[in-house]
Amino acid sequence: METVSTKQIGVWLDHSKAHIVGHKDGKAFLIESVDSPYERIKREEGEVSDHSRFGSDPFMSSNNENKKHNITQNEINEYFKILEGKLKNYEDILLFGPSTAKDQLINRLSGNKSFDGKWVSVQSSDKLSENQLLAFVRNFFKS
Repeated sequence: METVSTKQIGVWLDHSKAHIVGHKDGKAFLIESVDSPYERIKREEGEVSDHSRFGSDPFMSSNNENKKHNITQNEINEYFKILEGKLKNYEDILLFGPSTAKDQLINRLSGNKSFDGKWVSVQSSDKLSENQLLAFVRNFFKS
């Protein structure tokens, strides 16, 4: 974890991981990486399909699918809550990444009063190496 104090930060994120990159005096540096508790594919031992054997439709979903959806939503909300806590001390925030996670996070931040008056930008990007992450943030805050 860097000890340099900065007010500008870039966050590359998808639903499984976030990389937090600080920016100060034209230099970008990796602060930390945050792993999400969200697991895209879960297999429980002895798990069966989510389809119900009742009714004429063989693909009719059961309550098991509903339960899995609720667990997934809770994991994603916990992940965003962790990121909110990490971002609240910064003034200029850049969210970027390949998935819809950045859009979901900005929607959540816009409803949080502790982020009122802060500058938040959203950009699309592909998966990036560590050097590409640093260059992306450095180039964005260059001006």
